[in-house]
Amino acid sequence: MKKPVILDDFLVRDYLIKILGEGEEFVQEFYKDLLAKSLLFQQALSKERLPSLTEEDLDLILEKIFPARRRKERIIQETGIEGLKRAISDLLYGKAKSWEERVESFVKEIRGVDKRMARDIASEILHFTFPEEYVLWTSWIWDPESESGAVVFLKEEPPKRSMYGETYEEFEQIYKQIQEKLLDFGIKVRGYLFVDIFLAMIYATYVDYMTLSTMHSAKGFFPPAGSMARRLLGVLRKEDLLEV
Repeated sequence: MKKPVILDDFLVRDYLIKILGEGEEFVQEFYKDLLAKSLLFQQALSKERLPSLTEEDLDLILEKIFPARRRKERIIQETGIEGLKRAISDLLYGKAKSWEERVESFVKEIRGVDKRMARDIASEILHFTFPEEYVLWTSWIWDPESESGAVVFLKEEPPKRSMYGETYEEFEQIYKQIQEKLLDFGIKVRGYLFVDIFLAMIYATYVDYMTLSTMHSAKGFFPPAGSMARRLLGVLRKEDLLEV
C-alpha cells in the first residue's frame, strides 16, 4: 500500500477555527445528534433485531441517510422489505473480508438508486453501525473518479485520482490522519464522529460559496453551511427542514 499524502496543517487548523466559530452550542448539538444517529443504527441494525424490523423501522433508518432520504419509499418498494434487510445483514455481518466486497455486494442487491448512491448508503450504514471500526467514505468526502470532495480542501496541491486513495484502505489512512491532526489541535473527542462533522462543514461551506458566487440572487433561498452539513450527515432538525 502506497504512502498517504500529507495534509496541510494550516488548512486543517483554519477550517477547524471556522467551524468552532459557529459557536460551542452548535458544535455540541451537532455532535450529540450524530451520536444519537449512530446509537439508533447500532440498536436497530444489531444482528438480533435486524430480522424483525418493519417497513416503518427501515423508513426511519433511510430517513437519516442523505442519498436515501428522498428515495426511501422507492428503495423499499423496489428492493423489498426482506431484500433490504438481507442486503443490510450481508453488509454488516456477511463473510466478506474487505470493505469493497461488502459494499459491492450491497450495491448489487439494492434497488431504487444508482450505484454511486448505493455505495454511499452502504458506507453510512457500516460507519454509523460500527463507528469505531469503519470510517465514513462517501462521494462528497472523496470521489477518485471526479477527483473531488471535502478532503481536497485540506491540501493546496491540485487533486489527482490516486491522491487521497482509490481503495478503502488507502482512504482510511487519510481519514485517520485528519483525526490525528484534530487531536493535535485540541479536539479531544473519542472516535470518528467529529471528523464527519469537520468534513461535512468543509463541503457545505464550499457548496454555500459556489452557490452564492454563481447565483447572486440565491441568497436566502439555500440553507447556510451548518444546515447543509446536517443534511449531509442525516441529522436534520425541524428548523433545517424550513431552510430550503
